[in-house]
Amino acid sequence: MKMEEQDIKQLWQEYDKKLEKSLALNYKIIREMQTDKATAKISSFQRNQVVVLVLGILWVIFLGFLMYYGRNNLYFFISIGIILLFNVFAVGAYIRHLALLDQINIAESVTQAQQKLSLIQASLNNVGRILILQAPLYCTFYYSDELVAHAGTTFWLIQFVVVTFFIVVSIYLYRTLTMKNIHRKWVRYIMESFGGKSLMKAMEFVREIEEYKMEKAN
Repeated sequence: MKMEEQDIKQLWQEYDKKLEKSLALNYKIIREMQTDKATAKISSFQRNQVVVLVLGILWVIFLGFLMYYGRNNLYFFISIGIILLFNVFAVGAYIRHLALLDQINIAESVTQAQQKLSLIQASLNNVGRILILQAPLYCTFYYSDELVAHAGTTFWLIQFVVVTFFIVVSIYLYRTLTMKNIHRKWVRYIMESFGGKSLMKAMEFVREIEEYKMEKAN
């Protein structure tokens, strides 16, 4: 009888060891799969940022070209100059994003990867919101001394309505497009249009890796 009990205990112990090895192997496979998915999304976002950075630099150069050749028109010069500053800020942010992306290594530290991805996401969203604020300036760059001197009342009334509309809308979007409103479909859609869709997916995979890690620890 004692021998049977010992045999049963031994069988259970062997089963537990095999089950533990199987669970450990499954965890390892799942973590590697999620890590590969997250890495692929990060690489996709990184490529997107490189393209946006190149386009941003070209746009800044073009705006500088316009400023130089339109320097005799004060209204044009000021409007384009402010737009240029907005875009220089964006280019600087994209360079910083690429620098942070190069420091991410999910295999070494999931926590650090989460922190850097969250920082990039917050910065990316902030850049998009700030760039929206330049919208009213595209309604004033064509002003000239001659236009200001001879434009009639009707023109200025229409211009006032249009500029005011863009100011109100841009401020509203700046204040609304935040993570606390991400549950709204249109807010999420616009935020993803800033170039962060791949980044959001990567963050979801990284969160899943951290959850698997915590479950294993428990």
